[in-house]
Amino acid sequence: MSTLTHEYEIIGGYQYKGETEKILKGLAFKPEQFEMLTDELSGGWRMRIELAKLLLENHDILLLDEPTNHLDIDSILWLEQFLQTYPGAVVIVSHDKMFLDNVTNRTIEISLGRIYDYPKPYTQFLALRAEMREQQEATFKNQQKEIERTEKLIQKFKAKASKATMAQSLVKKLNRMDVVEIEQTDNAAMNINFAKSIQPGKVVLEIDKVSKSYGEKKVLSEVDLKIERGARVAFVGQNGMGEIDSCKNYCR
Repeated sequence: MSTLTHEYEIIGGYQYKGETEKILKGLAFKPEQFEMLTDELSGGWRMRIELAKLLLENHDILLLDEPTNHLDIDSILWLEQFLQTYPGAVVIVSHDKMFLDNVTNRTIEISLGRIYDYPKPYTQFLALRAEMREQQEATFKNQQKEIERTEKLIQKFKAKASKATMAQSLVKKLNRMDVVEIEQTDNAAMNINFAKSIQPGKVVLEIDKVSKSYGEKKVLSEVDLKIERGARVAFVGQNGMGEIDSCKNYCR
């Protein structure tokens, strides 16, 4: 009994419920959701469950691909704090630059078949990469001037028998020179154009004192809004604020 109790304690038998609740709350789950079946949750909440499972397993290496995609701002801030104190290594692929800056200390770029590894978070990596490229271009220009000057001397000395030995020496010097190459930048981009079938008016949408609720859950209250052509609008809020109670029937 003592041996089994000790093993149970080592594998976290006494802490797993508390750790599970802490991570679920960090990912914005409410206590009343803890006993729900996953089939009753929307796709976004299910993705959070998968993330919670990974965080609870305490892997030596944690691989995360776009972990903030299904998280609201509060959950992202919690995840940042969690990863900053994570005891293992964390490898992250993400388009969220601020998130990368807050949780990483090393950036690896794969571009045009080459790998660049810098012990810096993303924004510092970009600045360092640009600085190194400027230095590389300056070194390349200086070397090209030196090569051009040497080639002119070779052509000049070749014409004189007394300078033939010196010309051969310069040729050997050029052959031994490590030519500086400027690293190419991957500027490939996808361009998608959605043609307008009808040119909209200057005011695309205008609403006055609009309210919206799902049962007792109030989402919008007395909202005035005017959207003009070319404007960009984002609705930001915690996950679940726009859902209704019968999630399994309507949130697919």
